[in-house]
Amino acid sequence: MKKGLIDKDTALRVLQAQESVGGILDPDLSIFLPKNIALNRNLIDQDLYHALSQGPDCYLDPDTKQGTPYVSLKKKCKADPSTGLLLLPEPKKPATVQGLRGQVSVVDLVDANLLQRSDIDKLNQGSLTSQEVEERLRSYLRGSTCIAGVYDQASDKVLTIYQAMKDGLLKSGTTLELLEAQAASGFIVDPVNNLYLTVSEAYNRRLFGPEFKDNLLAAERAVTGYRLPGTDKTISLFQAIEKGLVEKGHGIRLLEAQIASGGIIDPEHSHRIDVNVAYKRGYLDDGMIKILSDQNADTKGFFDPNTEENLTYTELKNRCIPDKKTGLMLLPIIDKKSQESTQKNTLRKRRVLIVDPDTNKEMTVREAYDKGLIDYETFLELSDQECEWEEVTITAPDGSVKFLINDKKTGRQYDITELLEKRLIDESVVAQYRARAITINEFADIITRKTKHSSSFGQPAALDNVEKISVTEALNRDLVDSITTQRLLEAQACTGGIVDPASGRRVSIQEACRMGIITEDMATKLKPAQKAYIGFEDVKMKRKMSVPEAVKEMWLPYEAGQRFMEFQVVTGGLYDPEMGGRRTIEDALKMGWLDGRAGQKLQDTKYHTKNLTCPKSKLKISYKEALDNCLTEESTGVKMLQASSVYMFFAHFGSLTNN
Repeated sequence: MKKGLIDKDTALRVLQAQESVGGILDPDLSIFLPKNIALNRNLIDQDLYHALSQGPDCYLDPDTKQGTPYVSLKKKCKADPSTGLLLLPEPKKPATVQGLRGQVSVVDLVDANLLQRSDIDKLNQGSLTSQEVEERLRSYLRGSTCIAGVYDQASDKVLTIYQAMKDGLLKSGTTLELLEAQAASGFIVDPVNNLYLTVSEAYNRRLFGPEFKDNLLAAERAVTGYRLPGTDKTISLFQAIEKGLVEKGHGIRLLEAQIASGGIIDPEHSHRIDVNVAYKRGYLDDGMIKILSDQNADTKGFFDPNTEENLTYTELKNRCIPDKKTGLMLLPIIDKKSQESTQKNTLRKRRVLIVDPDTNKEMTVREAYDKGLIDYETFLELSDQECEWEEVTITAPDGSVKFLINDKKTGRQYDITELLEKRLIDESVVAQYRARAITINEFADIITRKTKHSSSFGQPAALDNVEKISVTEALNRDLVDSITTQRLLEAQACTGGIVDPASGRRVSIQEACRMGIITEDMATKLKPAQKAYIGFEDVKMKRKMSVPEAVKEMWLPYEAGQRFMEFQVVTGGLYDPEMGGRRTIEDALKMGWLDGRAGQKLQDTKYHTKNLTCPKSKLKISYKEALDNCLTEESTGVKMLQASSVYMFFAHFGSLTNN
């Protein structure tokens, strides 16, 4: 060893074998010597002496596949009757348990720190059974704690993910993301019958349609492993990402789903492992662990259909509820009718005109009453025929209730809850209306008279005379809801930057945060939208991808991508970060960014998603409809949306420029 002919490990193995038969062999004297004498005669050095004293595991036990000292192997041996030579008995077949796709050796489970070595002895002795091991390690060997299905609150039914899509509760992009997460986490789940199935089994049972089959078979390889091209070697999902076999953004979503559903899957051994073990085996590295731990906007690859937020899989799973019968995790779809209950009391659509007998001039009912041409009772009667007042009661998810009346004809709207808080009307008036002692028109007229001299309430106003505020400030004043706020800011970010309300200038989300225009939390949520403008980094091709390209490469969730494309199309065209300008839909079709169906859907704005809540009417509207309702400030060109309040506020929208 000192001459470098053999290494220390080999020397230790040989010396341990010598010691087990009598001592350290002195080649000059041809006798075995005790360790201490061998040390004195320089047959071994101090390091070897100490190493031998600790009884190291220099040999492999053929039964346990674990390291063991040479003397332990000798104790297992039996002497040959004819020769007296010591022979190891034939190795026992290692005990196995059922894994995700096949049998798993208990030795592998010991290697993964899921079992103790003593458990193997118990299995050999019969004091522990394979069934008991399977039950103890069920979360690592079978099943999955993924999002298993959907609970439809309106019908009080449990549905499969695919059935929820067919019933119109989920969009196809969300459906595919949830099914891919199931497939990559071990199994497609049938929540109705409490079954865990492979992708092929699930397809045969019609748990999803043929349009998803190829995608789900590809996602299932995160369980069975990826074949390294040109070899017979099976590699893990993370290794496939590193080798470029799986697109990084898509792979991160699948890895996150695996961790949230029980652990990283070791495809070679067919069971789940903890993150620390995955790290040791090369199934994760420091960079990937950091990405998965940060849970920032880049990893929010899943969509909440209730709030329209982009979330991590863990965040979405935390919003799920357990099935009372099976314990499976179900994504609840909130009953919109119970969440936002709207009562309407709309009157007949008819415009009433009154002729002044002195001048023969036509005038409205209000003008005739103000001039004293008709009395109050006649005014109310004619108003009943003309106005389109409706009562709107909005119940938010937190249980708070807003009560409004809205004139669909003129656009006037009164927030009764706010008027009561400001003491502009009395509770007794509301009680009279509730008891139907007065009609909705009498109620509206009382409010109009009470607020007639207040700050431009319900009245038209010139843009120069109103307060102009940012979208964030509108949220702080409860003029718009949080989801609409995020969507409006996303529209700004993905078309050139956040609008500075003071100057109308566009700034990055980082600069907007520094200026106090948006919060840090909102800046994080807006990162994907900003990338829709500055480009998504294609590491392999070393270029920046547009939104439709990022959606095709599954770097951006479908719903978010569709939203960003709609924002860009109605403000001038799809943005090409490589070119630094807009592209028409015709250009996008020629370049292969879109197929014909997707192009038609973007071209025809009536198909655009109604993902905003109008501050005035409280109705769901598309971004195009919101833009159509905007006013434009001449000095800056900034388009602004009128907010719903007793005061006239405007929320900055962003200018329609070809950024």
